[in-house]
Amino acid sequence: MNHIKDFFYNKSDVIIVLIILIAAGLLIYDRVGVIMDYPQKFAEDNKVQVEEQAEEPSAE
Repeated sequence: MNHIKDFFYNKSDVIIVLIILIAAGLLIYDRVGVIMDYPQKFAEDNKVQVEEQAEEPSAE
């Protein structure tokens, strides 16, 4: 029993770092689709704004 306790005490920093890296990797993997769609969505939103401004009559 003491051997197991010593193992976790000695390796706790490494275990915590691995848990954080795994959590970050899972979050990135989960969100990669949204991240990759962002430039297309930004371009579409920008196109809509430009079209709306072109349709507005100028005040001149």
